[in-house]
Amino acid sequence: MSFLSRIFKRQTNEPELTAPPQPLPERNDLCWCGSGQKYKKCHLEADQEQLTKIREKELATKARRSAFR
Repeated sequence: MSFLSRIFKRQTNEPELTAPPQPLPERNDLCWCGSGQKYKKCHLEADQEQLTKIREKELATKARRSAFR
């Protein structure tokens, strides 16, 4: 990492968003985490929230990029 890139590196406090595994299981399939529960009872809601945050972040990035063109 060069000297200038270290100086001007953006500091963010938000955790890096990681997408759930693709393809997502169906609602009544077993959860991908291995808990033995159905996906709808285990990680469905959390995965949907995570995907929504990722999509919002991507849309904001696209909007910023298109504003500078």
